[in-house]
Amino acid sequence: MQLLAYLWVGPVTLCCLPLALLAKWTGGGYAIHSGVLEVWGGWIGRRLHSGIPVLGAVNAVTLGHLVAGVSPAHLDSSRTHERAHVEQFEHWGALFPLVYLLAGLWAHWRGGNFYWDNPYEIEARVKAAAVKTGDLCRH
Repeated sequence: MQLLAYLWVGPVTLCCLPLALLAKWTGGGYAIHSGVLEVWGGWIGRRLHSGIPVLGAVNAVTLGHLVAGVSPAHLDSSRTHERAHVEQFEHWGALFPLVYLLAGLWAHWRGGNFYWDNPYEIEARVKAAAVKTGDLCRH
């Protein structure tokens, strides 16, 4: 089943693979951790730290089975949150960026914040908090 998940999300991951080389060539790095390619530092890390469209400054961002982060420490501290997004990608496949965008726009239209009130971000924060507090029975 994991192979099917990689294939289902593959188009997004494949399009983002050059980020690993860009990070490496500009002073960052990359490694595989728990089945996900993690990319950090260099131009990628600086860009995430200074802000990306719609989301602003972030520690990390999930793009299929690739997670780009400011640094290895940022990736480590946000791993549970970002793995929740990997699971969301595995559920929706290459449609997830559109689904995420629509959910954020819906939250904004209802008077909330695109990021903080996006149900996919809420789910990821809840999962990360549950792991942090040891309350794994919540999900």
